Amino acid sequence: MKSHKFTIITLGIILLAVLPTFNSCSNKAKQIENKPKYIFLFIGDGMGLNHVNITQAYLQSINGEIGYQDLTMTKFPMSGTCSTYSKNRLITDSGAAGSAIACGEKANTGEISFYDDIDKGETTPISIAKIAHNNGCKVGIITTVSINHATPAAFYAINKSRSNYYDIGLQLPESGFEFFAGGGLKYPKDRNNDKENLYDICIDAGYNYIKDITEIPKFKKSNDKVLFESPVLWSDAEMPYEIDRTEHDGYSLSQIVNAGIDFLDNENGFFIMVEGGKIDWAAHENDAATIINEVIAFDNAILEAYNFYLEHPDETLIIVTSDHETGGMSLGLGQNGYKSDFSLLANQKMSSYQFSTIIKNYKTSNSTYKLSEVINLANAHLFIDDLSLTEYEMEQVKNAYRYYFFNETNLNTIQLNNLYDNYNPVATTFIRILQNRASVGFTSWTHTAASVPIYSIGSGAEKFSGNIDNTDISKRILDITNW
Repeated sequence: MKSHKFTIITLGIILLAVLPTFNSCSNKAKQIENKPKYIFLFIGDGMGLNHVNITQAYLQSINGEIGYQDLTMTKFPMSGTCSTYSKNRLITDSGAAGSAIACGEKANTGEISFYDDIDKGETTPISIAKIAHNNGCKVGIITTVSINHATPAAFYAINKSRSNYYDIGLQLPESGFEFFAGGGLKYPKDRNNDKENLYDICIDAGYNYIKDITEIPKFKKSNDKVLFESPVLWSDAEMPYEIDRTEHDGYSLSQIVNAGIDFLDNENGFFIMVEGGKIDWAAHENDAATIINEVIAFDNAILEAYNFYLEHPDETLIIVTSDHETGGMSLGLGQNGYKSDFSLLANQKMSSYQFSTIIKNYKTSNSTYKLSEVINLANAHLFIDDLSLTEYEMEQVKNAYRYYFFNETNLNTIQLNNLYDNYNPVATTFIRILQNRASVGFTSWTHTAASVPIYSIGSGAEKFSGNIDNTDISKRILDITNW
């Protein structure tokens, strides 16, 4: 009897030990069953929280109201912040930050998913896009800048330097990813223009190189790969700023994302990385109105993914974040106290970059220059309504005019760099005057160490709330998907 009782107790202990294992397996099976089939990763390059906030405040202010109008991304139920530092610097660049997001491991500034110096035994970090592809997902890489630029490159290439555009471009067809779109290939024949054309190499590898977005669907039927390039590109193979697109045409980021979703949609799922790359470029130029237009264009692209999510809510995960903050933007200026009016930025109708071209052309096509003509150029091209310059503002314009056209200045090199950096002094000054009136400021011409926002919705979105590091993004995607 005693032996029988011992047996029952023993069996009970065994069952108690085994049951958690059964529950664990059941939970894991449930997790795998509910894992996302369609994954979107949106990266607003250079987009800090204040870039999002000023866009919200601007949209509210042009309606005559005070507050923050919701964007698609800010409506997502999960949100948090993401730290961005690189392996060797607190202030990162896009190469290191893109690598950290893509591979889940800190990289040195300037590197593209390059980890030869990390002791990882037999496992070297590879990008989440490559892992998704290895697990049967179709992959799309979309950007508004060149497709071999730092952020998109981190998802398909490995290189010691982000500046090796040609070598990075060679790895594009090697990836086998099904869809590359947006900007073109920078230095397609390398810097000396003496190597085989990257476009030809991509075509030989089976990519259909097209510039007409309406042609994309026909290649889906044959399961082909597509390299889609916007028909309107600027000097660095990038798409025009959204604020300039009305004049220069070309497709919007949202149109390209929509086409990419349709092309990549399949029963095995997809992974799509979308970069709003020119938020960063506009922030480098301290151009608030252009930043706002880029953030709106980026958010419109997110809306395309959100509409897809509404059709597949249990199978879709959307993550929106940034690689770093650029510009040190402030919503408020000491000189204006507590006053602000961001609706004034609606008076700007082209980017600082584009107006710089107009000023440069004026300088090269004339042998004599007049301040009045330069002011007229600003009123005719940069602003919708003429600016009535105050005495203080006129003095700023005169100083920029003298420096740019005649190289006359009382400022030293450091002061000039703080005031204009390497950008056109005249264009920069006119932009700053409008921004000062609106109460927008910048503390830097480069990146900052500020944390960036992260928003998410869909299957597994709760994993991306709170305060996380950029290396957590790919790790948590792997955890959710069980890849």
